[in-house]
Amino acid sequence: MRITTNMIMRNYQNNLYDNLGGLESARKQVESEQRVLSAYEDPGAAANASVIKHRYSHNEDYLNNLSSVDKWFMAQESALYQVGQIATQIGDQYGVEAATDTMSSEGRDTYAEQLRNLQNTMVQFMNSKFGDAFVLGGNTGTNEAPFELTDDGKLLYRGHDVDDPAVQAELDRLAAETSYVDIGYGMTFNGANIISSTALDGALPGINAVGYGLTADGTSKNLIVLAGQMADVLEADTFDRDEYEKLWTQFQEAANDLQDSLTQIGTKTNMVENTISKLEDEQIALQELLNDEIGIDPALAITNYSYAMYTYNSALKIGTGILGPSLLDFLA
Repeated sequence: MRITTNMIMRNYQNNLYDNLGGLESARKQVESEQRVLSAYEDPGAAANASVIKHRYSHNEDYLNNLSSVDKWFMAQESALYQVGQIATQIGDQYGVEAATDTMSSEGRDTYAEQLRNLQNTMVQFMNSKFGDAFVLGGNTGTNEAPFELTDDGKLLYRGHDVDDPAVQAELDRLAAETSYVDIGYGMTFNGANIISSTALDGALPGINAVGYGLTADGTSKNLIVLAGQMADVLEADTFDRDEYEKLWTQFQEAANDLQDSLTQIGTKTNMVENTISKLEDEQIALQELLNDEIGIDPALAITNYSYAMYTYNSALKIGTGILGPSLLDFLA
């Protein structure tokens, strides 16, 4: 069989292209730190990697959700903590012992003014926002503050008087509002309703924290309303010690309920932080599984690339001997 120059040239070019393809593949392995770059190279590993990447992507979504929820709970906790501090201050400084029968009317008026200032401050904290949303407004999409203190001393929540028996059913509905977030517990629906144990409720209707409705004797259960009513008693021409003591006692009960709400938020925050830690550990494990399937040791990848570069350069040098000068080179 006669070997022609064209045959040598063709074989050389084919081998050179193969070397160049191997060099490019080795370069991509160094850059990506992946052994398998296309599914045809290792179908089994590529299929397993696809499943792992899918799980990794879902975990990443859950982590993003949890990060936002964690900040949301922190905003709720901060607002209620500030209200709780004011409640503690009122309990310590404005008890029955402080407002006595012997105190002058000017002194009681001063106490009343301070109570009203604290009352307004509590309303401001209850209307705290995180971004564009009110953190204690329940599941509402409006831009209106949930709490409003009217000039006649009424406290409105979402437009409803918190002490009005006529709207008790509506207040109960607002107090039961939820806003569930999928955090990787396998959120499940029962018809149109979410099964609460499979998701995290991020809503906190503020009236659950400061109270609403009336006691059996007609006393308000709301922390903020009670502060204003205590101020009313102090401003009266004749100080009614029994009435003030009744309001102050109920105020203390409402303050204890507020602390219970803070504890519930703390429990949710701990669960979120534990879930974040769990998902972060799982992300590390998934990354290790992915590396085992399609990854490549960086040192080995660099060695392969160096060998591919050496082979390609050697092929180029060989090519200079094969592709010698022709007659046309001397006629130029």
